[in-house]
Amino acid sequence: MNQKRESNLRQFITRNNLEGISIELLNQALTHKSYANELKGQGGRDKSIRKHNQRLEFLGDAILGLIIAKTLYDINPDANEGELTKKKSMAVCEPTLAEIGDKLELGNYLLMGKGEIQTGGINRSSNVADALESLIGCIYISVGINKAEEFVAKNWKPYLEETKIALFSVDHKSILQEFIVKSRKTRPEYRVLETEGPEHQKIFLIGLYINGQEIGRAKSNSRKKAEQQAAFDYLKKNNILT
Repeated sequence: MNQKRESNLRQFITRNNLEGISIELLNQALTHKSYANELKGQGGRDKSIRKHNQRLEFLGDAILGLIIAKTLYDINPDANEGELTKKKSMAVCEPTLAEIGDKLELGNYLLMGKGEIQTGGINRSSNVADALESLIGCIYISVGINKAEEFVAKNWKPYLEETKIALFSVDHKSILQEFIVKSRKTRPEYRVLETEGPEHQKIFLIGLYINGQEIGRAKSNSRKKAEQQAAFDYLKKNNILT
């Protein structure tokens, strides 16, 4: 790990009140497999650098699921198993994880291989979501379950509210398409109207069209999220959501 990388990671630790976690493990948590593979292919000598975050992601996924399950159990005393299961799946789904990861600016710290970057890996929600789970695994190993619970409580609080969960976990594009196919015998179309910002922080402006006519638009840091937002806005504006 070079000096600049270490400095950046220490700033991340301070900003997110994560003092005490292993900086080496944090570096691993924020290293994509593609980066580790490229270094290995180049004959990199530092074996610690070649480690990627998939094992930490596996652990973090389990820790996050446990914490969210316990939290939902506590705050929903009248909910049955089915209701709790649905709430949990919404709270830990990829769109929710990616949204939280973006707020933490994980993409700015994630090491990726050149090939992954060239194919849009920086803006890929799955990479940010995986990095967030890896970070939780890193926190758990470094400083224990209490700190992991504190981190999750702080960052997931708004996502345990019904309205916030609904926005990022429901596939509004599918709902809109089903409605448009039935009512207008056609399919909605999504077009990239413009992009702005550097490649690793690109913002997409998406237009929503029916029969060539623009009926809405939305902007986000990923094309998929902008499309979902445009569909959600149209459904809400026209009272189609139930």
